Amino acid sequence: MDRNRFNNISLESPFQRYLSTNYIPTDAEINQIRGNILPDCEAELARLNSLIQDLTARRDRVQNYLASHKALISQARRLPQDILGEIFLACLPTGGNAAMSAREAPLLLGHICSSWRAISFAQRRLWASLHIAVETFRSPEGKSGVVEWLVRSDPLPVTISVHSRVSNQYPAALDILIPFASRLTALRLSNILSKEFLALASVNSPLLTDVHIDFREEIPPEDGTRILASKIFLGTNIQRIAITSATPRSLIPSTDFAWDHITDLCLEGNPVLSLRTRQLGLDTMHSLMQGCSRLQFLRIQVQLTDDTGALSVGAPLLLSSLRELTIIKSGTKLDPLLEYLNNDLRMPQLTKLHLIDLYPCVGEAITFDRLANHSPLISDFCFNVLSFEHTAPNIRSLRAFTSLEKLSVVVWAPRYAKQYDVFDGDVIELFGTLTTPDVDNMLPVPLLRELSVEMGDMMEGEWMSFLKYQVDHSTKFRRLHLHLWRGPDADPVDRNRKDRVTQFLATGLDVSIDYTIYPDEVETSEND
Repeated sequence: MDRNRFNNISLESPFQRYLSTNYIPTDAEINQIRGNILPDCEAELARLNSLIQDLTARRDRVQNYLASHKALISQARRLPQDILGEIFLACLPTGGNAAMSAREAPLLLGHICSSWRAISFAQRRLWASLHIAVETFRSPEGKSGVVEWLVRSDPLPVTISVHSRVSNQYPAALDILIPFASRLTALRLSNILSKEFLALASVNSPLLTDVHIDFREEIPPEDGTRILASKIFLGTNIQRIAITSATPRSLIPSTDFAWDHITDLCLEGNPVLSLRTRQLGLDTMHSLMQGCSRLQFLRIQVQLTDDTGALSVGAPLLLSSLRELTIIKSGTKLDPLLEYLNNDLRMPQLTKLHLIDLYPCVGEAITFDRLANHSPLISDFCFNVLSFEHTAPNIRSLRAFTSLEKLSVVVWAPRYAKQYDVFDGDVIELFGTLTTPDVDNMLPVPLLRELSVEMGDMMEGEWMSFLKYQVDHSTKFRRLHLHLWRGPDADPVDRNRKDRVTQFLATGLDVSIDYTIYPDEVETSEND
């Protein structure tokens, strides 16, 4: 084809008016299109496509040439290995141990290039944590991969977590892990049998500080009392022991014992096995605290039934080292627990006390004044009473906590919405107690800095007055958080509330309000 000839031809078609219409050309017009228009256009199109392919190939060669030379002078190539190693460490997951996955650090880093792979293998700290699915141990490759991983971190301390979805592979996993027990600093095992754990618990782990065990099934009585007394928990560095089981009661001996090596302990029922869970009774909880005289942190679930009576313990129990205590109550009774806290415990160093699910029966009143006298350093207090009915004295007794800085109160929950209500009088009792001076004109709870309240919806007058009181009296108070549950038919939230709250924000107060709709649990949030 004569290129010049094509260039001189106008692209204005003689059939322009028929294009994109339903016009049917005549035979003569078809011959004209086939003979004079299509051949030249098709030939030129082929020429242009060939030219594009040639130019694309040339462009790719230039791009590769340019990229190769840019890579040669890139800053990443010039980074010292120790700096690159620190960057690699920053790539590790922050929410848990590193997993054996090619899509995550550290294995991902070794897939970039041979140089990075060599650096990652040489960086021992990259391999000092490991999360494993117990099914990994089914294959020889999985077993060797775990060993190789842990060998790379030698001789550093290691943290290991093993997860299982009801598997029989735990014995194989423990055979691999036991040789590394002397380097363990943190260990978490889920869905393990007590007899499997005892095989690991018999070894010496002098560096171990943190242990979390979720037992799959009920712990036989003959195994239970051996667990907390086992060799793995005897290290002087132990800081936290958390055990979840359907039968936490079986962990506590029925005879006198001394576990002076335990300073931090969490015992809770397994929620998956809730129907079979047998929690600790009040007497068992007392035996535990009596045997663990050096406890500093305790979180425990205690069950109080209708048959639970007052506990007779003789002389009050002194826990001179205990600084944090969380008690989660299940069951129908409350009075025995309150009597125990007020009369039978002395915790002079206690600074944090959280009491969860303290719903009182009719006729039961919650008071904490004697507890405050025996534990005068409590600065962080949380109590979840689920209803204020018959509990007004507990609010007034808050004034006895003269060191209180942080207070969290849950007085209502949606699962009880059809049974109980929160009344305006209850709200007035809460905020009024915290703003009414005593007979000597002293400020109530003078060190209070933070208040968090979860309850049914309420009018804003009470907490607005509470904030105004804090500003007018130049108190130490700094933060109020309200979590309010609203019925689906409640009036819309007043959007002008933000403007009224601004005056408090300007004084340095932090005020936030969250709303949740029940019973459909459709959540909306407004931060004032």
